[in-house]
Formats: sequence, C-alpha cells, structure tokens
Amino acid sequence: MIPNPYFSSPSTQYFINAEEAWFWFVRSEKARAERAKASDTKSVFDRPCDPDDVFRWVKQLYDGRVLAPGHLVVMGHYGFLDRYPDPANDDEVVDFIMWTDAFEVLEPILIDKGVVA
Repeated sequence: MIPNPYFSSPSTQYFINAEEAWFWFVRSEKARAERAKASDTKSVFDRPCDPDDVFRWVKQLYDGRVLAPGHLVVMGHYGFLDRYPDPANDDEVVDFIMWTDAFEVLEPILIDKGVVA
C-alpha cells in the first residue's frame, strides 16, 4: 500500500478492496442527492480519497474503453442496492461476471493510488 500524503492521518481507514470503495462512493452520492449536511455524514475516521476521486477513476476507465456501458449499469444498479450480484441467482449470473470483470480492472488502480490496502 502506498499512503496518500494528502489524505493520510492517524485516523485514515483504507478500503479493503475496490468494492468497498465503490459502495462508499454510492452511499456518498445518495447522501449528496438527499442534500445531507457534511456534519450529518462525517464519519469517525478519514478515508484516503474523496468520493469524487472514485468516480473520476471509474470514468477514466470508461473513457479509455476499459469499462463498457454494461459494466457501469451493473456497478450502478448493485451499488445503489448496496449489495453484490448473487452468482447463485440465475437472473444475476451475467451481472456477477460483469461486476467481477469491472472490479478486477478497478482494484489495481485503487491499490496504486493508495486507497485500497
């Protein structure tokens, strides 16, 4: 892990994987959409990036045609539901494959950026 000096502090909690960072981003966006006050949503620890950083990195992958529109649909849908696609559910098998494919590409970037431990 490469600590991010801009965000690092003794109370910084790094993400365990890219999925955790994504779910955090989506929850942050939900709070933003509900116009939550920063003081209402402040956690007891710092994160090694801003939610907008996660969005920017995913957008860069999309703009570079590494992620397809279908990846973003799946990431957005299950991110909003705050759960992973269930590979045991026949209706979600393809979504699970796309989810896994997307996060296999995103995770090394988040590790490199110092936000995933």
